[in-house]
Amino acid sequence: MYNKLAIAAALGCLTATPGLTQEAGKNWSDISKDLKDLKADYKDLKADFKDLKSDKLQFQNAVANGNLTAASKYAADIAADKHDIWADRKDIHADRKDLKADGVKLPTGKH
Repeated sequence: MYNKLAIAAALGCLTATPGLTQEAGKNWSDISKDLKDLKADYKDLKADFKDLKSDKLQFQNAVANGNLTAASKYAADIAADKHDIWADRKDIHADRKDLKADGVKLPTGKH
């Protein structure tokens, strides 16, 4: 929820400012792209956490049932999910950094 508020606040600040300077106007396409990327990255992160939770449950069930073949498959899926989460967080960091460079202030801290 915090992340959606941050994106909404940034969009609100940008659209509510009627007199954008020339420099800010030039960056609008970059800002818009970064905000869209940030929203997509948070959506991907949420899906990856859901996948990780599901794969961990499937792994535990496979181990409990003695199905080592399935357990090894789910272990590989868990590793892939963790890598995807790491990549999503890296993308989010890059998008937030780009937005900061474009002069957009995103809220910090949790509410």
